Amino acid sequence: MKKKFLGLVLIALLATGCATSHLENGKESVVTFNEGGISAEDLYNVLKEKYGTTEMITLIDTELLSREYKETSDETKYIKDVIASLKSSYGDNFESAIQSYYGVSDEKEFEEYVRLAYRRQLWEKDYAKSEVTDTEINDYYETTAIGDIEASHILIKVNSSEDDEKALQTAKDIIAKLDKGEDFAALAKEYSEDAANAEKGGNLGYFNYKDNFDKNFMEAAVKLEVGAYTKTPVKSQFGYHIIYKTNQKEKDTLENLKDGIIEIIANEKIDANESYMAKALVELRSKYGMKITDSNLSEGYNKLYTE
Repeated sequence: MKKKFLGLVLIALLATGCATSHLENGKESVVTFNEGGISAEDLYNVLKEKYGTTEMITLIDTELLSREYKETSDETKYIKDVIASLKSSYGDNFESAIQSYYGVSDEKEFEEYVRLAYRRQLWEKDYAKSEVTDTEINDYYETTAIGDIEASHILIKVNSSEDDEKALQTAKDIIAKLDKGEDFAALAKEYSEDAANAEKGGNLGYFNYKDNFDKNFMEAAVKLEVGAYTKTPVKSQFGYHIIYKTNQKEKDTLENLKDGIIEIIANEKIDANESYMAKALVELRSKYGMKITDSNLSEGYNKLYTE
């Protein structure tokens, strides 16, 4: 199991506070030998050097994010779902798995680990939203925002590179059937591998950019005329789609769409920068005037966040 700096430092500090034995140099001991020993100070310095920066950052973010966010039902559900999923995967080996992979000692500590990850993501999203400008919002509304689209699709999955050509040909064959006048809903029920929608004739209901559909799928749906289907298969991360556009609403007002547009642009900012989380957390610490007074820990922090 990965060693936990915080727990070990607490042991060292407790030893310092309760020790009744001292070394010849006057320092309080944690270990003694026939001659000499190891002082609490020496142990603390080694632990601080090896684990200090990482654990300090964990303590900082836990404290600051607890000021930003209080526990909610969504947070509680998220934590329970993560734990339930891992217990389902690892069974009786759950505890040893979280000890090995996450460096925590028990389920309670793992809950706090997941809570911190959840709140970091909340902050990342909220910070990204705060960076969205009025110009970006207006530009998006004028050039990209659309009315909700209603469409159906037929999905032919691609499970491996060997399946790609076969799936593509199947999708082309289905389009040929549509060209001959066969019913889209009937073909969806027969061929579509999207189990959630196949029995509904492939109907996806209404959707928009905010629903985070695959980019290629969304672009193809936007370009389609109402009542038309894609004449060539559309490749996505899931496989090949044939899309049939059945309706499109008028674009709503900027006032009504603004919150959704901000969220979309914020997600784009996050996706465009793999270091965005780090940037957001640096800003969180700056917001609260964080200063690291230990020179070694300050140097370690700066190496992580400025180099």
